[in-house]
Amino acid sequence: MSVIIAATDFSPTANSAVDYACGMAKAYNASLHIVHSFVIPVTFGDTPMPLMPVDDGREIAEESMAELVGQLRNAYPGVNIEPVITYGDITDSLEDYAEKVAPTLIVVGNSSTEDTQFWLGSNLISELRDLPYIVMAIPPGTAFTPVHNICLACDFKQVGKTFPAADIVALVQQTKAQLHVLNVDHDNKHFGTDMPLNAELIHEYLKAADPQYHYIDSKDLGEGISNFVTEKGMDWLLVIPHKHSFLDSLFKKSHTSAIVKMSHVPLLALHERRAVSE
Repeated sequence: MSVIIAATDFSPTANSAVDYACGMAKAYNASLHIVHSFVIPVTFGDTPMPLMPVDDGREIAEESMAELVGQLRNAYPGVNIEPVITYGDITDSLEDYAEKVAPTLIVVGNSSTEDTQFWLGSNLISELRDLPYIVMAIPPGTAFTPVHNICLACDFKQVGKTFPAADIVALVQQTKAQLHVLNVDHDNKHFGTDMPLNAELIHEYLKAADPQYHYIDSKDLGEGISNFVTEKGMDWLLVIPHKHSFLDSLFKKSHTSAIVKMSHVPLLALHERRAVSE
């Protein structure tokens, strides 16, 4: 991993995710770029006005960043940590900055207070869905530990040349973890005519990662994945949140209880952005 980006708004939860990213950067000999994007609040009225000059807002952000980076450099000597201050929406800022440094992945935490029982808040879900990079969501308070088992939850749909095999294989080779490919179904509800061919393609695309394949029956997708991840001791959960996929339902609050049960497992969203070589 050459570059890891971690986002923070300096909240305890976000900084916990940054700490996880530092541990990962140290373990995998990567540079860590910490991104904070600030905005200036405005007064509401006939003529909205900013509550402070932009330069003052930037100065406050720089002071907070300097304090955080100082703490991390003391805790993780030898890790190259680069502070980055931007202005505007955090998702847009992450995408713009990522275009410049081509990160291996982007690490984000959840500082949303909209639902304390659902650690995937709306801003975090937006980043998982929309950023065209590997995005890793870190549950609150999760500390980095060596990765031994990675679960790829896969529906065997829309498997083509843009299936992110290169990203998956790279993660497995970097971590030296065992890859587990998990398919959840019930009474073959999702077994279509293209299923055998897609399964064959996935076997071919992922053969360099030497995965183990698991097929389990569960009426509830979230519960099926959650039980497997918990019982089999998975360290990371990978998903490919393409549209119209039954995995897309993982990002709906109907699966709150299942996601909460996996509140110790980082969730990685991989996007169909790399073509598989001929």
